[in-house]
Amino acid sequence: MININQTFFLSLLIVLSFISCYSSILQTYEYRKSFAELERLQLERENLSFQSNILLEEVKYYKNHISLREFASESLGMIVPNSKNSIYIMVEKNK
Repeated sequence: MININQTFFLSLLIVLSFISCYSSILQTYEYRKSFAELERLQLERENLSFQSNILLEEVKYYKNHISLREFASESLGMIVPNSKNSIYIMVEKNK
Protein backbone atom coordinates (compact mmCIF):
# COMPACT_ATOMS: atom_id res chain seq x y z
CA MET A 1 0.00 0.00 0.00
CA ILE A 2 2.82 2.38 0.80
CA ASN A 3 4.41 1.69 -2.57
CA ILE A 4 1.20 2.71 -4.43
CA ASN A 5 0.96 5.96 -2.45
CA GLN A 6 4.61 6.74 -3.11
CA THR A 7 4.15 6.07 -6.84
CA PHE A 8 1.05 8.27 -6.96
CA PHE A 9 2.80 11.04 -5.04
CA LEU A 10 5.87 10.81 -7.30
CA SER A 11 3.69 10.89 -10.43
CA LEU A 12 1.83 13.91 -9.08
CA LEU A 13 5.11 15.74 -8.39
CA ILE A 14 6.36 14.98 -11.92
CA VAL A 15 3.15 16.30 -13.49
CA LEU A 16 3.19 19.44 -11.34
CA SER A 17 6.86 19.99 -12.15
CA PHE A 18 6.15 19.66 -15.87
CA ILE A 19 3.25 22.12 -15.66
CA SER A 20 5.38 24.56 -13.70
CA CYS A 21 8.23 24.37 -16.25
CA TYR A 22 5.80 24.78 -19.14
CA SER A 23 4.22 27.86 -17.59
CA SER A 24 7.65 29.32 -16.89
CA ILE A 25 8.67 28.81 -20.53
CA LEU A 26 5.38 30.31 -21.72
CA GLN A 27 5.83 33.39 -19.51
CA THR A 28 9.39 33.87 -20.76
CA TYR A 29 8.19 33.67 -24.36
CA GLU A 30 5.39 36.17 -23.75
CA TYR A 31 7.80 38.54 -21.98
CA ARG A 32 10.29 38.44 -24.85
CA LYS A 33 7.53 38.88 -27.41
CA SER A 34 6.14 41.89 -25.51
CA PHE A 35 9.60 43.37 -25.10
CA ALA A 36 10.30 43.04 -28.84
CA GLU A 37 6.98 44.75 -29.62
CA LEU A 38 7.80 47.53 -27.16
CA GLU A 39 11.19 48.09 -28.79
CA ARG A 40 9.60 48.20 -32.25
CA LEU A 41 7.01 50.73 -31.10
CA GLN A 42 9.66 52.90 -29.44
CA LEU A 43 11.69 52.98 -32.65
CA GLU A 44 8.57 53.86 -34.62
CA ARG A 45 7.77 56.62 -32.13
CA GLU A 46 11.28 58.08 -32.44
CA ASN A 47 11.01 57.99 -36.22
CA LEU A 48 7.61 59.70 -36.19
CA SER A 49 8.89 62.31 -33.74
CA PHE A 50 11.84 63.02 -36.04
CA GLN A 51 9.54 63.37 -39.06
CA SER A 52 7.21 65.61 -37.06
CA ASN A 53 10.08 67.90 -36.14
CA ILE A 54 11.14 68.11 -39.78
CA LEU A 55 7.60 69.03 -40.82
CA LEU A 56 7.35 71.66 -38.09
CA GLU A 57 10.59 73.24 -39.32
CA GLU A 58 9.26 73.27 -42.88
CA VAL A 59 6.06 74.97 -41.72
CA LYS A 60 8.10 77.62 -39.90
CA TYR A 61 10.17 78.13 -43.02
CA TYR A 62 7.18 78.59 -45.31
CA LYS A 63 5.38 80.86 -42.85
CA ASN A 64 8.09 83.38 -43.37
CA HIS A 65 6.90 85.77 -46.12
CA ILE A 66 10.33 86.25 -47.60
CA SER A 67 10.90 82.56 -48.08
CA LEU A 68 7.37 82.21 -49.48
CA ARG A 69 8.07 84.98 -52.00
CA GLU A 70 11.36 83.31 -52.96
CA PHE A 71 9.61 79.96 -53.39
CA ALA A 72 6.91 81.54 -55.57
CA SER A 73 9.40 83.35 -57.78
CA GLU A 74 12.00 80.59 -58.11
CA SER A 75 9.94 77.41 -58.14
CA LEU A 76 6.66 78.59 -59.63
CA GLY A 77 8.00 81.35 -61.88
CA MET A 78 5.69 83.99 -60.43
CA ILE A 79 6.59 87.67 -60.73
CA VAL A 80 5.38 90.84 -59.06
CA PRO A 81 3.03 92.57 -61.51
CA ASN A 82 4.04 95.93 -62.92
CA SER A 83 1.75 98.69 -64.15
CA LYS A 84 1.43 97.12 -67.63
CA ASN A 85 0.17 93.86 -66.18
CA SER A 86 -2.20 95.41 -63.69
CA ILE A 87 -5.90 95.66 -64.49
CA TYR A 88 -8.19 97.80 -62.38
CA ILE A 89 -11.91 97.21 -62.28
CA MET A 90 -14.19 100.04 -61.25
CA VAL A 91 -17.68 99.20 -60.05
CA GLU A 92 -20.34 101.87 -59.75
CA LYS A 93 -23.13 101.38 -57.31
CA ASN A 94 -26.54 102.66 -58.28
CA LYS A 95 -28.52 104.03 -55.42
